[in-house]
Amino acid sequence: MSWIQNIERPYIIRTGDGKEYRPLWKNSSRSQDFNTTSFDFVDQPGTLVDRREARGSEIPLEIYFVGEDHLDEAEAFRISANDKRAWTISHPLYGTLIVQPTGLSIDNNEFNVSRITGMMLETLTEDSPKMTVDPVNKIGLDKADLDETMAAAFATNVEPDTADVVSLGNNNTSLYKVGVKKVKLTFDAQEYFDRFNKADSAIINATSEPLAAIRELQAVITYPGLFADSVQNRLTTLVQQFNTLRLGLTTILSPSGKRIYENNAGTLISSMALATSTPQAGDYKNRTDVAQVMNTLSGSYRLYLNDLDGMQTDNGGTTESYIPDADSMRGLDEIVKFTLSNLFNIALDARQERTLILEYDSNAILLTHRLYGPDPTDTTLDSFIESNKIGLNRLLEIPKGTILIYYV
Repeated sequence: MSWIQNIERPYIIRTGDGKEYRPLWKNSSRSQDFNTTSFDFVDQPGTLVDRREARGSEIPLEIYFVGEDHLDEAEAFRISANDKRAWTISHPLYGTLIVQPTGLSIDNNEFNVSRITGMMLETLTEDSPKMTVDPVNKIGLDKADLDETMAAAFATNVEPDTADVVSLGNNNTSLYKVGVKKVKLTFDAQEYFDRFNKADSAIINATSEPLAAIRELQAVITYPGLFADSVQNRLTTLVQQFNTLRLGLTTILSPSGKRIYENNAGTLISSMALATSTPQAGDYKNRTDVAQVMNTLSGSYRLYLNDLDGMQTDNGGTTESYIPDADSMRGLDEIVKFTLSNLFNIALDARQERTLILEYDSNAILLTHRLYGPDPTDTTLDSFIESNKIGLNRLLEIPKGTILIYYV
C-alpha cells in the first residue's frame, strides 16, 4: 500500500471508556528504545552492552478538533482521557497501537480550533506477564480507595439537612453499640471509642462539612473488620451491623437517606472483604470454614445490591430521583470479586471435610490417633474434640454409630 493510501485512512482514538474520536491529526515521529544493561571492566577497554527485549514505542500526539463544537469535543476528549484504561489507536502509518498517554496539553488560543498535544507510550496488553499481587495489600489499598470514592460521591450528591444529620448520628450510635460488645482487647476498645467520638463530633457539623462527617463515620464502620479476633467473629459483627441498618429500609424515602444507606452499608460490605484478608491463627483450617466466609460475604453483597435496586428510581432527572453512584458500585464489585477469588484459592489449599460413622465404641484419643496419626502437642486432639463438639460425658467413650467429622 502506498503512503498516499495510508494517510487517507482515518486516525481513530478509542479511549479507555470506550468512546471513539476521529480528530484531524499531524504526522509525528516514532521512537524505539531497548532494555539494556551496560558493564564496564577495569582491566579491559570498552563497554559490554547486554540488550534484551524492545521497550514500548514513544509516539508524540498532535491532534485537532475543528468547527463550532470544537470546545465541547476537546472537553469530552479530556474527560475520556481521565479513564485509566489504555487507548487503542488506529494510526494511518503505524497500524493498531495500544498506548497510554503520559500527559496532555490543550490549546484553545486559536478561534475555531482546539489543538491537543502530548506523548503516548505503547503498553502491554492483557496477555502481558501477570504480576504477583499480595492479596492483603491489594484489598487494603482498594478498600481505602473505595472509601474515598464513596465519601466523595456522598459529599457531591448530598446537602445534609437536619433530618440527615439525625440519621447519620443514629447510624453511628447504633452500629457502635453492636460493635463495642464484641471488642476483646483494651487497645481496640479505646481506638473504637475514639473513632466513635470523632464521628459524633463531625456529624454535628455535617451540614457545612459533609465530606468530613462521612469520612469519620466510615472510619467507625470499618474498624470492627480490624479487631484482633477471628475472621468469623469479625464477620458476625459486621453482618449484625448490616442487618441493623437494613431494619430501617422501609423508612428510607428521601434521596439523601438513600445515599446515606448506600454509603454506610457499602462501607460495611467492603469492611467484610477487609476482614477476610487478615486471618488470625486457626482461621481457614478447612474448606468448610472458607466456604462459610465466602457465603457470608457474597450473601451480604447480594442483599445490598437488592436493597439499592429497590431504592433506585427510573431515572435521575428530578430532585427526588436516586441512582447509585457508578464509580462506587464498580469499585465495590471489584473488591468483592477479588476477595472471593482469593478465598477460592485458599479453599483449594485447605483441608477437605470427611465423615466417619463409628463402627465400634472408642474414645477421642484413639480416634485422633487413628485419623490424624500421633501428635506430641495434642493439637489434633483439641481440634478433633472441637470439630465434633465432644463434651466431658463423651470424652472417654464415644459409642458405635456416632457420626464424626475429620479433615484431610
